[in-house]
Amino acid sequence: MPVSPHLLTWWFGLMALGGVAFGLYSEERPFGRGVLAYPLVVFFAFVAAGLLTVRFLHARPLTELISPWCLAIGIAIGTACFFIGNWFGVSLLNMP
Repeated sequence: MPVSPHLLTWWFGLMALGGVAFGLYSEERPFGRGVLAYPLVVFFAFVAAGLLTVRFLHARPLTELISPWCLAIGIAIGTACFFIGNWFGVSLLNMP
């Protein structure tokens, strides 16, 4: 079963956008001070919830919808964009 290009576009785009958005505010610790409240952990909890939602809405295994390689690439994109957003949030938004 081929992977839908539209689904991959949404997957990569939302991972990049979510990573930057969570990274921008990670220095403020908006979810608390614990390890599980760190914004990167919360971001991946939202990602897991979103992937489970896609899986149950389509009633098919997730690896039939998005290949494992694309899942791994999306996770890498989200992590990299988180740190890019964190850099913007720490370095550029607090400039005088």
